[in-house]
Amino acid sequence: MHDRYDSIEFDAVEYMASSGGLSCPDSDVRISYMQLSGYPQLEFNGGNTVNGAGTDAINGSVYDPIVRSMLDDATPVALTITDFSFTQGSAYINVTLELEGDLPAGSNMVLRVAMIEDGLVFSGTTYNNILRDMLRDEPLTISLDGEVQNASLDIAMDPTWNVANLRAVAFVQDDSDKQIWQSANTHPTPDYSMRYYATGPKTIVGSGAYSFDTAGLFNTGTSTDTYTVSLDTSNMPAEGSAHFTYNGTDYTEASIALAPGERALFNVVLDTGSATEGGVTLTLHSDSGQVDDRQIEYKIIAEDTDVLIVDDDGAFDYESLYLAPAVAGTGKTHATWDRNSTELTGPILANFDIVVWATGFAFPTLDPSDTAALSAYLDGGGKLFVTGQDIGWDLNDQGGAAAVFYRNYLHATYVSDDTNDLTLDGVPGTFTEGLALAISGGDGANNQEYPSDIDPRDEFATEILTYSAGRNGGIAVDTGVYRVVYLSFGFEAINNAADRAALMEGAISFLTGSTSAVGEAGLPRPIALLGNTPNPFNPQTDIAFRLASPAMVDLQVFDLRGHLVRRLENGMYPEGDHRVTWDGRNDQGHEVPSGSYFYVLKGQDETLVNKMMLVR
Repeated sequence: MHDRYDSIEFDAVEYMASSGGLSCPDSDVRISYMQLSGYPQLEFNGGNTVNGAGTDAINGSVYDPIVRSMLDDATPVALTITDFSFTQGSAYINVTLELEGDLPAGSNMVLRVAMIEDGLVFSGTTYNNILRDMLRDEPLTISLDGEVQNASLDIAMDPTWNVANLRAVAFVQDDSDKQIWQSANTHPTPDYSMRYYATGPKTIVGSGAYSFDTAGLFNTGTSTDTYTVSLDTSNMPAEGSAHFTYNGTDYTEASIALAPGERALFNVVLDTGSATEGGVTLTLHSDSGQVDDRQIEYKIIAEDTDVLIVDDDGAFDYESLYLAPAVAGTGKTHATWDRNSTELTGPILANFDIVVWATGFAFPTLDPSDTAALSAYLDGGGKLFVTGQDIGWDLNDQGGAAAVFYRNYLHATYVSDDTNDLTLDGVPGTFTEGLALAISGGDGANNQEYPSDIDPRDEFATEILTYSAGRNGGIAVDTGVYRVVYLSFGFEAINNAADRAALMEGAISFLTGSTSAVGEAGLPRPIALLGNTPNPFNPQTDIAFRLASPAMVDLQVFDLRGHLVRRLENGMYPEGDHRVTWDGRNDQGHEVPSGSYFYVLKGQDETLVNKMMLVR
C-alpha cells in the first residue's frame, strides 16, 4: 500500500505471531490487544477487520477503497514528531500533540510509538513494516481545544536492528474502542504532499439544496504547490445542480495555491431535485504531478425512496453488481448508502420502506452503532433483508448487546460457521418454494468461505432455505411489528442473475406483506430468460427469452448503478421463444460506454435479470 500513498498519508505495522521467526514480545501483546485470531488478518484504523489477505494483498488493490474511505475522516488531534535519534546509547523521540477541538467524553486516549523495520528476511521471503518494539504508553493529559502536550520517550536500541531500515510510528489510540485518531512517522517529509478531511456526514437523506459541512485541504509537503479542485457531476440527475464554495465564491473548478502548512476550506452544495439519488465527487489534484489525486464523495438520497441498499462489504462492489439489479427488477425505487462513508442511525433508516444490508466478509459485520440503528428501525416497524457469511459467528463472538440483537431481532440461533455446502433449496410452502440455489461459480462473487448454519429461534421465525436436512441458510421473521429476511450466506454468491432476481422478488413480497413466509408457495414461472449472444458483444447482442403462454413483457437495460439505460420492449408477446436485439445505445440514441449492463425481463408474475458486457 505504500506505493499508493505517501509517507504522510499511510502507516502500516505488521504484528508477526510468535509461531513465526520475526515475532517479538510486543507483537504478541498487540495481537492480544486487537483480539486477532486466524492469520492473516488486516485491521484498518483499529476496528475494521478483514480476514485473509489473499493475492490482492500484494498490491493492496482490494483494500484501497477501505483506506480511501478513512483518509478524509476529520480528527481534532494534530500529531507532530519534532525530533528523534536512533543513535545507540542516546536514542529518543519527541512528540507534540495539539488539539483543534475537544476530545469526546469518555475517551481513553493513549500515545503509542512503534519501532518498525523493513527488509527483514525469513525463510527466503523479505518482509517490511515489522514491529520490533513498542515504547512505553503515554496517556493523554489534554482534552480541550487548544491544549498542547509534549512527550519525550527513550528508545532502547537493539544492536541487531538495521538503522537504515528503521522508522518510528507514533499514533494516538482510544483504548475505549481501539480507534486510531492520528499517526505520524519519522520518514522525511516529501516535497509535495497533501492531506484532506471532511467534517459531518457525506451522505444525507433529503431534498432540495443542501450544503455539506466543511472539507479541508492541507499542503503537508515542503514546497509550495497549486491544486486544481473540481467537481465530477456525472452521477447527478439531469435536473440537479452542484457547486462548491471557496472564499465566498461558487465554483465547479478552481485553482488554489498553498504554501507549506497552509490550508483551503470548501463547502459542497447539491440539489438533486426530485430524483431518487444524486451525488458528486470532489477531486483534489496536485499540479506538481507528484501526488495522486484524492476524492471526497457526497450524495443526497430522496426521502421517498422505497429501498435503501447498505454497502457494508468493505472494498467490494457487491451492492452494484448483484443487489441493485435484483432490487431494480422488482420495480422498487432504490439508492445505495456507503457504510464506510457515513454512519447510519435509526431515524435515517426510518425513511425507507425496506433496508437491504450486505455485510460481505469484513468484521465486525454489524458494529454496535449498526445494531443500535437496526434495532430502532425494526422497533418502528421496519423491514430488513440482511445477508452475509458469518454474521452469526461474529455477533455471537462479540457477545453482549451484539448477541442479544442476533437472538431478539434476527430471531436466529447460530449453529456453526461453515456448512461446507454451496447449494441451497427453497422450503416448500414458503416464498422460496421451487428455488434451487448454487452459491459458487457462474457469474456470482464465488466468495463463500463460511456459509453458516442457522436455526429459527422462536415462533416468529421459520426456515426458508436449507443446505440439507437439518441445516438452514435462511430464515424469515414476522413479529407482527417488523419483518426480517436473514441469509447466512452472501446473496452476491448466487451464481446467476435469474435466481438472484427470483429470491429478491420473493423476499420483498414477503417484507412488504404481499405474501406470508409460509402457506403461499410461488407459482410456476411463466417466463424464462435464455441469455444473450454474443456476450461480450460489440456493437449489438440478441437477448433471448421464452414464454409458456401469451403474456405482456417489459424488457429493459440498466447500468451497474441500477439506472435505466434503455427500454427495449413493452408489449404483448405470443407463446414460444423470442429474441430482441440491443444495439448498445440508450433511450436517447447515444452509444453507451464499454462495461457491464443488466437486462431485466418482467412478465405478469415473474422478473428475471441477467448480465452482459459491452466491449467497444
